[in-house]
Amino acid sequence: MKRNLVLACVAIAALALVFGLPLFAGGAAEEEEITINIALPNNPISQGLADLAGRFYEAEGVTVDIAVLPEVDLRSRLLTEASTGGTTYDMFVFGPYEALNWATFGWLENLEPFFDNLPADRLAEYDRDDLIPAMQESLSMDGDAYALPFYGESAFIMYNKDLFEANNLTMPERPTWDELYEMATTIHDEDAGIVGMTMRGAPGWGMSGAPFVPIVNAFGGRFYDMDWNATVDTPEQRAAWQMYRDILVDAGQEDIISYTYNEAIALMQSGNAGIYFDATSIAPPLESAESEIAGRVGYALPPRGPAHISQWLWNWSYGINPNISQQRKEAVFDFMLWATSKEYIELSYQEDSTGAITPPASRSSTYQLAGYSDVPYAEITVQVLEETDFDNPTVDPVPYQGLQYIAIPEFTDLGDRMTEWLADYVVGEITLDEAIRLTHEAFDEAAVEGGYR
Repeated sequence: MKRNLVLACVAIAALALVFGLPLFAGGAAEEEEITINIALPNNPISQGLADLAGRFYEAEGVTVDIAVLPEVDLRSRLLTEASTGGTTYDMFVFGPYEALNWATFGWLENLEPFFDNLPADRLAEYDRDDLIPAMQESLSMDGDAYALPFYGESAFIMYNKDLFEANNLTMPERPTWDELYEMATTIHDEDAGIVGMTMRGAPGWGMSGAPFVPIVNAFGGRFYDMDWNATVDTPEQRAAWQMYRDILVDAGQEDIISYTYNEAIALMQSGNAGIYFDATSIAPPLESAESEIAGRVGYALPPRGPAHISQWLWNWSYGINPNISQQRKEAVFDFMLWATSKEYIELSYQEDSTGAITPPASRSSTYQLAGYSDVPYAEITVQVLEETDFDNPTVDPVPYQGLQYIAIPEFTDLGDRMTEWLADYVVGEITLDEAIRLTHEAFDEAAVEGGYR
């Protein structure tokens, strides 16, 4: 079947070359007007794409309809769409966690036939070799790409230099979690409305789970040993849970569990927060014209715990829904090429020279772009990416991959349940013992039901 599809694509390509018909950029869409439906997460860089696509993207016979949704809603809708064979959305938006699982399940279109059919000049212009290897490899299976990275991220510390100076504090190049706690509680001033340190607190494996799992790793915790026995009820895990809670309860935002990255960004932009641990892609909005602390943000390497560094690796990436028509697939692929191209990166930087909407960490050439290479977070972003080890998330060996998640299908549910119990623990609705017991039992049960043990 795959061979026949490839042969059909080659035949179409040959006819297109003979008669001078474009393969992409609306070539297939000339037969009839079509609209491709896309949903993006409501983060600043994706919002920038929605705006620029509406103003600059052109493909003959193709209209792009983009909805911007809260991240949790987007994940839920696209998972349902992919798993049920739906066709509401023509392009899927996800990260490396979904990419491997969805490609395995047949929920994503293999992109290699589309690249094979690109004219040589278009392929050279796109320059696949410029894509950062770790980002592209995280979206591939057996050497074939199933998605293209829009932007990537690791994580680091962002801090308010003015509040540090006011409190006579100096941020180490790489702080420990204990040092962060001490600095955060020193800065925290409820009467003045100053928050010592903010992090995502809203439940969800991609929300509070994003900073929390790297804390567990840094404290020497694991979720499974090499025999797939759950390892949640350990002193290392307990210390990590305690640290996450102590920072947010003693020095964090008032409504802890309502905070996604959007609320944390806004708090930092206001100048009323001292420290923020989150994705490297969060930095651009802090340096934007809307930020009260633009030019006064410091950056430090991701914190170290007693055993390891708190690392993560993620990208927001684009794949094709395999259940739509070939005509729509070609239209989606053309849009994906544009949105992940050097051309788009240059356009986004021209539109906003703060870099607030420029996709980071997807292409090496981004960091040679005149002006962008000088933004305050550029150098440290590259440094963090270079030290990130996706295959070795913990000190002790584990049977899974993933730095701020576990790359098994069950983790969507496990991570959501774990972070619900984490939230209950943070606000005092359950004890640490209860949260640990419930989480340990859930992970152990998943290992058995999933056939890992």
